[in-house]
Amino acid sequence: MSKIDRSLALNIGVVVVTIVVASVIIGLTGNPAFLIVILAVAGSAAWNIVRIYRRPGEASDVDRLNSMKYIDERDRSLAMNAFGIVGIVALVMSVVTVFLTLVTDALGAEYIALVQFFVLFGTWAAANSYVTRSRR
Repeated sequence: MSKIDRSLALNIGVVVVTIVVASVIIGLTGNPAFLIVILAVAGSAAWNIVRIYRRPGEASDVDRLNSMKYIDERDRSLAMNAFGIVGIVALVMSVVTVFLTLVTDALGAEYIALVQFFVLFGTWAAANSYVTRSRR
């Protein structure tokens, strides 16, 4: 088994484990809407990973960053910049969440987690696009 095949298997394995763990947790809590969201995101991630590993030469910078398949130091540098942006957004969002939780008691933890997930996931995708365009 080559290094690329091992790496692909590991990435797909992480996606599968995430789906299984999330499905069990969501099954225990009885919330099928979260299950649909997790399955959609994990399916999209698995598709992108397989597509990038099968044809790495055709992958754009954004595709490689989104699938976390860094070819060289330039890709790693772009990824670090993108994760820096995500970290700033996470910090600001945490401050807002703490403030809203202190002011109101109406926020449920599962909805806070879901909103944070969507915001950070969207921020990561947008940050990957931004850093690749700003480096050209």
